[in-house]
Amino acid sequence: MENVLKDTLVGFLDFLKEGLIVIDQNKNIQYMNRYAKELLNVKNPEGKRFSQVVENNYLYSLISADIKNQLQEEIVINGDIFLAKVLNINGNKVIHFQDITPFEIYKQAKKDFVSNVSHELKTPITVLKGVIETLEDENDPQVIKEFLNKAKKRIHQMDSLINDLLILAKLESKEEKIQKKKVKLKGLVNQIIDDLQHIASEKMVKIKNSVSSDFTVFVDEKKFSILLKNLIENAIKYNKHGGSVLINAEKEDRYVLITVSDTGIGIPKESLPLIFERFYRVDKSRSRNVGGTGLGLSIVKHITEAHNGKVEVESQIGKGSKFTVKLPVN
Repeated sequence: MENVLKDTLVGFLDFLKEGLIVIDQNKNIQYMNRYAKELLNVKNPEGKRFSQVVENNYLYSLISADIKNQLQEEIVINGDIFLAKVLNINGNKVIHFQDITPFEIYKQAKKDFVSNVSHELKTPITVLKGVIETLEDENDPQVIKEFLNKAKKRIHQMDSLINDLLILAKLESKEEKIQKKKVKLKGLVNQIIDDLQHIASEKMVKIKNSVSSDFTVFVDEKKFSILLKNLIENAIKYNKHGGSVLINAEKEDRYVLITVSDTGIGIPKESLPLIFERFYRVDKSRSRNVGGTGLGLSIVKHITEAHNGKVEVESQIGKGSKFTVKLPVN
């Protein structure tokens, strides 16, 4: 019965995605579970002195420490962050370590997010404060009108930021389920073009919808409309004066490829891996001038992934960019 219980317990400990090491009073390793062996890249460590087996400096120092009851520290193994605990049980040491890298990344992302939102709101609020202070002592109707227009622009900027934050929060929390249905893509693209035509007209940008009239996609229409609007709006805003935007779609094997191409300023090669991150801007001053919140492409990525797809980008400085949304047919 004892052997059965022991084998069951050892089997269970090997199943854990957490490291466990037992070291006796003579500093010899009595037990190391499978996860710890794989992480530390060791084989058959039982019976050997821990100093012969453990090469990680953080873990070595922790095991070597003279402790009465228990000790807990964050350590780094193979570039990942682990929460390690050492227990002293009748002179034997039990070391347990768990990967907390995702939690640490989440904490840092949360901290960065709060910092970024605060920074993004600070600029328009500062401008509004200046406008109000100026208007208090201003009598010239023309100057008043000019400053009110500045205030409207900043209020619109804050409104856009808050709306994008709400969309992103819902997507990340999976608060709303993806409700897919067959949607005629050409009609959906035409609606978005109509909504954005005033922006295109200001820059004399021509938009061409090359999607065939019978082309359908299986998507959440509301969310996918947000995705397309962000891509097409970016293609207009970051385009050259008199440039063009082309929207196309095709089926390739078991996937649907939807592309939005422009003749704009392009994206530097080193920025391509980062453009889908929240608040990342290639050119911060230009983004603010065109009214960007820094969240549009992050929203695009989240909506694409919610549809089990992926988004890719190709770009050349001075020639333009091409965004491709790849979705499963069904």
